Amino acid sequence: MVIRSLGSCKQFGLKGNLVNVPMNVDTNVSILPRSFSDTHTIQLKLMRQMKNKNAFMYETIRPKIVHTAVKYLVEQELYKDEGIVISHDWINEYSNERENFIINDDDKKFDEDENSEKGFDDENENSNKGFEDEDEWNECDDKPINPSTTETLLNDEVGDQNDVGIKFAPGENNRPISILMDLKVEELTFPKIYCGKQRKIKSNVKLTYAKIAKSELRMFDRRCGRLSKLFFTYKKLQTRKLCDAISINLRKTKNTKNITATQMLNRDYVNRLIHNDDAFTFLRCDRSSPAFLEMKKKELLAMFRQLGCPTIFLTLSAAETKWSELIVILIQVLENKDPVTCVRYFEHRLKCLWEILLASCGPFEGNGLEDKYIRVEFQVRGSPHIHVLIWLKNAPKYDKNKPKSIEQCIAFLDKLISVNAKPTEFSEELINLQRHKHSHTCKKHVKNGIKCRFGIPYFPMKKAMILEPFTDDEKFTKKRK
Repeated sequence: MVIRSLGSCKQFGLKGNLVNVPMNVDTNVSILPRSFSDTHTIQLKLMRQMKNKNAFMYETIRPKIVHTAVKYLVEQELYKDEGIVISHDWINEYSNERENFIINDDDKKFDEDENSEKGFDDENENSNKGFEDEDEWNECDDKPINPSTTETLLNDEVGDQNDVGIKFAPGENNRPISILMDLKVEELTFPKIYCGKQRKIKSNVKLTYAKIAKSELRMFDRRCGRLSKLFFTYKKLQTRKLCDAISINLRKTKNTKNITATQMLNRDYVNRLIHNDDAFTFLRCDRSSPAFLEMKKKELLAMFRQLGCPTIFLTLSAAETKWSELIVILIQVLENKDPVTCVRYFEHRLKCLWEILLASCGPFEGNGLEDKYIRVEFQVRGSPHIHVLIWLKNAPKYDKNKPKSIEQCIAFLDKLISVNAKPTEFSEELINLQRHKHSHTCKKHVKNGIKCRFGIPYFPMKKAMILEPFTDDEKFTKKRK
């Protein structure tokens, strides 16, 4: 599972499948130990397979900090159950080891010449291979003992990742384990969150994994709101939903009831399931699947048949950069990177808006809210927004063949919607947000120059009007011109 940035929008996405592979602890211990001073660092590359050219993960770590964390974890119940212990023999074995961080031969030659000019003794001539075990330089000194090595210690270029650092592939040649079958997968995957303790639930309490995930995401401790944990939880939750949906679909659906392995190996039988959409029914639990959208479309069409045409259409977007109280909250949690807090705050603002709209003295006074349909979407930058269809009670019905009906609808709209280009103290910033600004996405080249594909600016109207679509004759005339 790889979390990658989706371009300049600063939104993150999940690429690849989540594979749970057990690792050999003894192999890790034999590779990881290195020099053990408080400030010493080593560059570590986690490989899927040793034959691969590029590393799956590439980090610089401090063995001292890792050892301190391991000493704590091996004393916890979860790691004791797994039989994990720490061996102190390697501390003596690797106590004087130095890691060579010099990348190029030219740097190595330059470092040797520099040391010989300064008259270093034989022991210090080996310092071009890495740090000294005990760093004698501090910021109060005039200059460091060996300033030449600071030029070659760090090199973050991608091309040099194959020449520096320690490679190891702890999961190589091991068979993956299903994340649904491994009951301790989350606690072992995120030791910073669970600290070696297994999640405990009272025996008389029945909780689904979805409820457990929601509880963790809403805790005061925001560590479970990190991107890696969010994607892991989402992947596990969706896998569970799909497995349950497949099981139910195979037992309850008419064309797949009591299905056998022989039938699934028959290409004609599978093609028939696909043609009748029976092969996609289990995807209704996935919000981004065509089967889910088809189900929601049928629900909306049923509302149209029972309630008629909706009265109002609303689009509500998040203005997280303008909500000062949200910014204050984000400063206190996860270094301003907490998507769960942003979405929950947007949900809170939305609930407050519905309370205003449903109030007897609200903007729909005299026309109570009969029903609504909401669809939540996410913009490119990752912020949520919603589209809402609202049915109001006692609202006039539009009929283009009845002039009186048109007049009633226009009067009703004027009561709810107003337009004024003159800014006030509170509306100036809001009006600027509603103004269209031409960009490269809306400009198109035509015969006489450049034109906005949306036809903006629009000509102003002196009063509200209901515009009917062009008739076939009008469309034909427009094309001929």
